[in-house]
Amino acid sequence: MSLGFASESFDAAVSLYTLIHLPLDEQQRLLHNIATWLRSAGWFLCTTGHSEWTGTDDNWLDGGTPMWWSHADAATNRTWITQAGFTIESEHFVPEGSGGHTLFWARRR
Repeated sequence: MSLGFASESFDAAVSLYTLIHLPLDEQQRLLHNIATWLRSAGWFLCTTGHSEWTGTDDNWLDGGTPMWWSHADAATNRTWITQAGFTIESEHFVPEGSGGHTLFWARRR
């Protein structure tokens, strides 16, 4: 993935139900980039996978379009977010069907 901004460009960033559509090896790198793009003490709100899972749906929402997911578990995401330079202020489970996601509210150190 190629996306870039100058360091300390933003006060906050939001990533709801997006990280889970990137390959796992790109998710950790993006978290580090987001931390770089945020100013000191900037806020980050994101949803991640709650349980480890990778899957596809060749006809997502019956629209004829394939969709791909890659979830690390909540503990792994918590580690990645902290290693990226954030302090997690709160963490909540968001139920969805038989599973769910984890919502993190974090602040750049």
